[in-house]
Amino acid sequence: MESEIISSENVRPSSPTPLHLQIYKFSTLDEIAPSMLVPVVLYYPNTEKPSHPDLSTSQLLKHSLSLILTRFYPLAGRISADCQYIDCNDYGVPFSVARINARKLSDLLRNPDLQLPRLLLPCDITWEAESPPDSTVAMIKITYFDCGGISIGAVFCHKLVDAVTIYNFLNSWAATTHRSGQPVCPNYISQSIFPFKEEIPRQSGSISDLLKTGKPIMKRYVFDGSAISSLKAKIVDVQNPTRVEGLTRRFHQIVLEISLGWRWRSARTMASQSKNVIHIPPIYFNLGYLVTKIRDAVRKIDEDLINRLLGDDGFLGYRENLQQTSGVTESADLMTISSWCGFGWYTADFGWGKPMWLTRCNAGSDSETRFLHDVMLIDTRNGDGIEA
Repeated sequence: MESEIISSENVRPSSPTPLHLQIYKFSTLDEIAPSMLVPVVLYYPNTEKPSHPDLSTSQLLKHSLSLILTRFYPLAGRISADCQYIDCNDYGVPFSVARINARKLSDLLRNPDLQLPRLLLPCDITWEAESPPDSTVAMIKITYFDCGGISIGAVFCHKLVDAVTIYNFLNSWAATTHRSGQPVCPNYISQSIFPFKEEIPRQSGSISDLLKTGKPIMKRYVFDGSAISSLKAKIVDVQNPTRVEGLTRRFHQIVLEISLGWRWRSARTMASQSKNVIHIPPIYFNLGYLVTKIRDAVRKIDEDLINRLLGDDGFLGYRENLQQTSGVTESADLMTISSWCGFGWYTADFGWGKPMWLTRCNAGSDSETRFLHDVMLIDTRNGDGIEA
């Protein structure tokens, strides 16, 4: 499959950003967020009958994007050279339109090729990139399929944009396009509530220390409602485990089994050579232990924590934690698990129905590169299952 670019331009906000809003300084929360790209692709079936016949689909999307950017104005700005703020200068969001020579979109999605999203994104994705090209905050690519289907691919800078922001942006854009519902009007007050503190290293959100070198392999797993219920039922010592808790526990168990299996094979080899008995201790916690630890961590994110962070010394504890864990990444093989469950991603209707599929695609490579062991959880289209 090949993707051919038809047009490319910058879509600017329909109204100029006021002077007092043209500098968005990164807050401390922005600075400690992981510095990485966040890609997402939505897939829609045949769109040959747009809701506004006087405009083509791409023209309609550009027009509504221009309107919504007056609310999400930092997305149309550029990151400063020193990465301390966003210049909300209305340069615009890079917006490209492409066509791909592929069979019916519905056929492709029956057994999706995990390399397909890479063709539908507006730029290449690597784990080491901290922002889209040319210091942009967001980029968008619309791709037409021969069957009339369409995909909307977007890449965001995680320093400013998280899952909640992406959800609000996509649904507000869809509501503006479809002229249904009320678009969200976000506020950007974190810079005043959590102003940047010089004692926090500006690279504290970098994931570079977590990256491994090798050839990454991407896999997709779909757990239906019955499979998730089965996983939850196995956690007998935790009351009402959630779907995400059940899956997180399962992935953690698999990683431990692989790790301990490798150590056991190594130990047996050493034992045969040294004639000594080597004891491999069992996992010291039961299957509900991890779920309990997750809940304990989540409970700590409360009003008291926020109030402590607001204080002058609020982030000193965070800095100390960074110093204590700085050496862990050198010896540990870390894996991150992120959840986008519960948002309602499949509600973004631009006027031609809800998406057939949504994927938050990670960086891939056909050659050796730096990558992160990462598991991404997101709801399936029917809402009962989870895709990983």
